[in-house]
Amino acid sequence: MRSLTKQTLTAVLALGALCLMQPAFTAGGGAIISDPGAIEGKHFDVKGKMPSQFTIELQKGLRKTLPFEDKRDAEEAKKGFIAAPEYKKIMADAGNVAWDMGSYEFLLQGKDFDSVHPSLQRQAIINMAYGLYEVIPGKIYQVRGFDLANISFVKGDTGWIVFDPLTAKETARAALELVNEKLGKLSCTRFRGQQPKQI
Repeated sequence: MRSLTKQTLTAVLALGALCLMQPAFTAGGGAIISDPGAIEGKHFDVKGKMPSQFTIELQKGLRKTLPFEDKRDAEEAKKGFIAAPEYKKIMADAGNVAWDMGSYEFLLQGKDFDSVHPSLQRQAIINMAYGLYEVIPGKIYQVRGFDLANISFVKGDTGWIVFDPLTAKETARAALELVNEKLGKLSCTRFRGQQPKQI
C-alpha cells in the first residue's frame, strides 16, 4: 500500500468531515411528485390538516428567537461555486423523472411555512445549492443538488475517487458529465459508498 502524502491525507479527512456535515435533501431519486400548492401553503394531501393555531404561534415565536440574521452558513454553501447546468430536471433511462431540483424552488420565494420548523426551512433553503463546487482547490469537488445527497470527487493520481455516488445511475451520470465537462475528463478509479450500476 502506497503511503499517503500529508496533502492527500488532509484532503481525504476534510472530505470525510464534509460528508458528515452535509445534510440530505428532502426527497430521493425515482418518481418525483411536484406539489404546485406548496407556495400557497396548501397541504400536499387532500385529507391532510393545516397547522393548528398553537403550531402557528409556536413557529412564529421560534422565528423571533433563532439567529436568522447570521448568514454564514448560506455564504459558506456558495463558496467554491464553479458552474451549474441550465437544466434542473434529470430524466431516468426508463423515461420518468429521476430528480427535479426545480420542484423545490418554492423554498426560494421568501415565504415562511407554518408547517415547517424554521430551522429546517432555513436548512432546506441552504440545500438549494446546485451545481459543481470546488471544496479544496485542485483536489476535491462536489456536485450538489443532483440527488438526495451530494456526490464528491477527489482527484487522484489515476482518476476520480468518487464518494457517495448518489441514489440513481442517471443522477450520478449527470454529475460525472458535469465534472468532466468543466474539469476535464478522467476515469473513475474508485468508489466509496454504493456504486451505481453503469453510470
